[in-house]
Amino acid sequence: MKHCTKYDNITISEFYCTYCGQKGLPIARRAGQQREAGHLKKLWCPNCNMIVNHVEVRPFGSYNYEDFKQEFELGRFIDGQRVPLSELIGCSKGECKYNVNGKCWNANHSYNCGHRIVIEQGPEHKGSGLERDR
Repeated sequence: MKHCTKYDNITISEFYCTYCGQKGLPIARRAGQQREAGHLKKLWCPNCNMIVNHVEVRPFGSYNYEDFKQEFELGRFIDGQRVPLSELIGCSKGECKYNVNGKCWNANHSYNCGHRIVIEQGPEHKGSGLERDR
């Protein structure tokens, strides 16, 4: 009869840096310590040489490396944080590569496409970072 140890059911999670996009240091997690898909964790990045947010990618689940790669390449991370879908602005150009289901995923504005749908904001939002370019 085999005895179960606390090291059974361990999964190795890969982490990818939200600043440089490179693979960071892996972490072993027990079954009871698993995090949700796409979890952000502050880790030291060997490529950036600083502590930054990394996205957790497991060998199973609903969030994989291709999901991270798409979010990173389209500019969905700002200062290491993933911009929630509800905060992404609309995009009027259907064939734009940054348009994902009508939302502009280029939240970090690394590309100025000119097709962002601008919502006019009142004076209370001026200077708050909420105004958008056209």
